[in-house]
Amino acid sequence: GGSATGTISADNEATWCDIFPNVPPDVYKEKVVDIFKRMAKDLCGDVPLKVINDGEVTALAAFQKIKKGNIMGISMGSSEGAGYANKDGNLLGWINELCYVRLDLNPKAPIDPWTKGAHTGLSHLYLGQRGATKLAVKGGVEVPDTYKFSHPDMRTIKHEHHAQCLKLIQKAMTDTDAEKKAQCTKIYETCGVYLGYALGQYCEFYDIDHVMILGRVSKGEGGDIMLETAKKVLQEEFPEYSKIEFHTADDHFKGVGQCIAAAALPEIK
Repeated sequence: GGSATGTISADNEATWCDIFPNVPPDVYKEKVVDIFKRMAKDLCGDVPLKVINDGEVTALAAFQKIKKGNIMGISMGSSEGAGYANKDGNLLGWINELCYVRLDLNPKAPIDPWTKGAHTGLSHLYLGQRGATKLAVKGGVEVPDTYKFSHPDMRTIKHEHHAQCLKLIQKAMTDTDAEKKAQCTKIYETCGVYLGYALGQYCEFYDIDHVMILGRVSKGEGGDIMLETAKKVLQEEFPEYSKIEFHTADDHFKGVGQCIAAAALPEIK
């Protein structure tokens, strides 16, 4: 079980996957498209294989965890992995890939590096680690220049700098200086506003009764603050959706819940 791919075909092919940003198209077609088939055969021999989008795994992890349907699972990690399971706990048969939904209509919204600036304000810039890291400086977190959102290194499709920057944000939330911690808390409050408004938009297309939040952004005290803020947004701005119940997990499951769910999906005989 694992969580690694983006857009996949019905035949378990990696149609598009940003793990390989520097691979030329011709090499990608030759070496990457069938990578999951080859990996499975090399590691396990001729065994059944099913690869699904990581967002859909999040939805199934959510259903397995709480045993209730009409549930959206959102993993706030390197990007946003989000999926939906209906009232029976089944997927809908299509790839949701909500990380590319446009949330912010502000013309000055952050650009999407995957489309080289063709799109702005996409969901993963708000509900993944970039939602937090772009606020690090405003949140009073001391970070190297290369981790500041204005730096060119933070405007690429690579995730490494953002992952390290998020660790500094999480560390700042443990600061004994009350004033510094209060300023850093605003980062998570803002992410909670992002989440609340995103759910208001998602509810236009999905019948959502439950939401499970996973991923490293949701870890620790900051994650709790984020969820409480999102609830307030729904209550005050979208009262018709305030019935939505929020669910989460311990920090270990937040980090690897997708992998656990993926491994648990097949029926072992």
